[in-house]
Amino acid sequence: MNFRMVWMGPEDDSDAVGRASELLREAQRSSGAKYEQRGAEMARREVLADGRVKYTAVINFSARIVSDLLFDDDAAPRRYFGLEANIEGQKIAFVVAAAEFNRMGWVLNQLGPQAIIYPGQLQHARAAIQWLSGQIRQERIYTHLGWRKHGTDWVYLNAGGAAGARGSRADLRVELPTALQRYQVPPPKDPGELVCAVRASLRCLSLAPDRISFPLLAGVYRAALGNLDFSLFLTGPSGSFKTTLAALCQQHFGAEMDAGHLPASFASTSNSLEELAFHAKDALLVVDDFVPTGRSGDSELHNVAERLFRAAGNHQGRSRLGGAGQLIASRPPRALVLATGEEVPRGQSLRARLLILELGPGEVDRVRLSECQSAAQQGQLATAMGGFLRWIAGQYETVQERLRTRVQELRTYRAPDGRHARLPTTLAELRAGWELWLLFALEAGAIGAAEQAALRHRCERALDDLAVLQRQYHQASDPALRFVSLLQAALAGGHGHVANRLGKPPESPAIWGWQRKFTGRAWIPQGTRIGWIAGSDLFLDPALSYQVAQQAAGTERLLLSEQSLRHRLRESGLLASVDAGRQMLPVRRTLEGRPKQVLHLKTGDLLGRR
Repeated sequence: MNFRMVWMGPEDDSDAVGRASELLREAQRSSGAKYEQRGAEMARREVLADGRVKYTAVINFSARIVSDLLFDDDAAPRRYFGLEANIEGQKIAFVVAAAEFNRMGWVLNQLGPQAIIYPGQLQHARAAIQWLSGQIRQERIYTHLGWRKHGTDWVYLNAGGAAGARGSRADLRVELPTALQRYQVPPPKDPGELVCAVRASLRCLSLAPDRISFPLLAGVYRAALGNLDFSLFLTGPSGSFKTTLAALCQQHFGAEMDAGHLPASFASTSNSLEELAFHAKDALLVVDDFVPTGRSGDSELHNVAERLFRAAGNHQGRSRLGGAGQLIASRPPRALVLATGEEVPRGQSLRARLLILELGPGEVDRVRLSECQSAAQQGQLATAMGGFLRWIAGQYETVQERLRTRVQELRTYRAPDGRHARLPTTLAELRAGWELWLLFALEAGAIGAAEQAALRHRCERALDDLAVLQRQYHQASDPALRFVSLLQAALAGGHGHVANRLGKPPESPAIWGWQRKFTGRAWIPQGTRIGWIAGSDLFLDPALSYQVAQQAAGTERLLLSEQSLRHRLRESGLLASVDAGRQMLPVRRTLEGRPKQVLHLKTGDLLGRR
């Protein structure tokens, strides 16, 4: 955290200062003080055996700690000291970390070369400043967004301060990283303003098809309840208004965060994004513009996305070692990340941590978009969120318990085949959060019971439709299914072939990677022999088929080993048989007159006919 040095003018009343200093010294003598201020210097006081007092100059300036600042991020609070120093008639105010204060390296950095610690007096200088500081003001400064309990009350921290059930708390101080300083959620001034704000937020549902608008708006309000293990990914081609939609979602947490002032993008490093998502606790964090270019730098872009989404999904950050070799606690993402991009990051386990929303060209209503943007700029969306937060603050524990109970109820249904096990919980979290927000809107008088029921039903249908669409993303990133599709591409492209058991052309050789000679009837195998056919059985050479698939993948290689791939093939039901006796996945077959260890599939799996 950066602090600016403040230079004050020279002392105006030196006589008054001198009289005060003399009174202070007299009080210190009578109290047996070990250090005193003597003129411009701070000195160590010793009483000798013969009763005489010896003074040893420690530093040639005066300094005192005026404030003890605890910067609280709800994980590992950091202590800083606010100091005031006087050197050559100039008063300087600054802040240093407690550890830096102890080392005393700040003296030259903050005060310049005129400040002198006399030889051998380093630790006495530190002790003298502490001894003579007198009463020190203690202050806790919150450095994150989201919920904290203060006394018996729950408050929501944001750049505008702390919002509670009874309004803003002026006694709590919040200082956020620069990228989060636009997060301001003002409470509504009166019930009428709250109703208008809630209606403005609801109009966002008309911007795009329900499969897009409902999970987005449900995600906005679910983010404010905290403790999520998934991210939203809004994808679509350039010009589909995905960033504009994401900005409207973000403006529920601050009117100034329009499309030109979003808090984060994939141009940032993985460290900075993870740190930002840590501080954006219980809030939505839009990370814009995941756009691979097809060039060598794409690997770094994918690494950034991989680390952010995996950390958010696992509630785990990277542990680090401090300068003294101590282990620093990890700082996992605590925001709901809403990312945008023209492509979806690859990897089955990574996509399982995302709820992917695909926006097509022309699916955004531009007229209504302008209306919603105007409402957002006027602060109506942020006011709707401010009212929701105030409603939560008055019954925080009850709301959280209702949320947990409802999520448990909703996620008990079994996910259909082809959907990842995480998906039911993700959908349940969104539905439960949406139902709580609808209850708030009902109690606020912004909607009636009939509209509440209709909106709940529309959201349920939208999320069910979205669940079906997730299957294509999960299958596309399933390494077993991708392995099969890569082999299909290799056969079609002449980079591999399959023979019969004798090594000759099989039936329908053209579809198995064979090509007829221009003259005669002979068939010529293309590329590497990856397997053999016997009726409806397909036997793949494990090593060669893996090698050919990796070559066909190009730069987007399979991100798992050959051994791991075998297990994924079995998990996906693609292995027709295994060697149970030897507890091995490859089976033994005699092919081309020789025993071989092969993977047993069905021909229909490679031809796309199951």
